Amino acid sequence: MKHAKAPPKIRKRRGKLRIGLSMGTLDPIHLWHVQVAQCAWDQFSLDFVLIIPNGDPPHKDGVTDKEIRFRMAKASTRGSKHLKASRIEIDRPGKSYTILTLRELKQQYGGDDVELFLIIGLDNLEPIKRWMEADEIFKLCTLLVAPRATAIGGRAEIAAALPAGARFEIIDCPDSGISSTLIRNWRKNGRARSADYLYPNAAVRNIVIRHKLYLQREALS
Repeated sequence: MKHAKAPPKIRKRRGKLRIGLSMGTLDPIHLWHVQVAQCAWDQFSLDFVLIIPNGDPPHKDGVTDKEIRFRMAKASTRGSKHLKASRIEIDRPGKSYTILTLRELKQQYGGDDVELFLIIGLDNLEPIKRWMEADEIFKLCTLLVAPRATAIGGRAEIAAALPAGARFEIIDCPDSGISSTLIRNWRKNGRARSADYLYPNAAVRNIVIRHKLYLQREALS
């Protein structure tokens, strides 16, 4: 019986620091976020992956307090040497625009001596051309696209959804229906015990329970 050939790892370039970036509201962070970050780290030989919750997301209102979301992000990295929670957007005043974070990280980690890899779910490709300074974003990073339940899937379709010339690779990881929206809705609608199995670990689950999150408010999109 033949086994499927594993996708080739992309090796580090000598002298370059390779950093993955898992960014978003993370309200809450869930198991799939961490699985994708781990697969990206492994497949693309990243030095580490930063888990970056938005401080003030530009297109969402009513999100959970940023310090609680950061504590969940930090808790999700327990036991890992290469997943690290970052406060870069939590501590920076103003809206959390991706282009500002990329520029700050480039400066912080050595400019031309660092390569940034922005991790994104396939379902989030559609609005990407409308991001602030979208063309500039892809001059600063390579996009790593994770599969999601969506009609877009091939390289040609992904390329068409991105600004011209954008660099991207596809992460070899399982698709999943797990989402922050699902967790919030389950907790709101009396299925908190089911939601307990969608967090990265017990530490994240305990933060959600301790702060009684997502029980008494409308679920976000």
